[in-house]
Amino acid sequence: MTIDGDVLEIDLDIDIDDVKELKEFVSTRLEYIEEIKVGNATNPFLTSSVLQLLFSMKKTKPSLNIPILDGPLTLDTYGKLHWVNDG
Repeated sequence: MTIDGDVLEIDLDIDIDDVKELKEFVSTRLEYIEEIKVGNATNPFLTSSVLQLLFSMKKTKPSLNIPILDGPLTLDTYGKLHWVNDG
């Protein structure tokens, strides 16, 4: 996890403890974050909690740009993942 100005970069292959740490980190800074970039999108998930957290942040702050949530995600291990965002 790195932050550069108003862009936060995370990886998908973080474990549940890292997701908890990310949640704590973001909870006080969400108003200042404009974009969340996700690296290592080819690695398998260690937990689905990272996607749940991303959707929750997007719901809390709709203007937040999270490109990985805009379309299907292609992973080497699982293939193409689709989801429906009901807003």
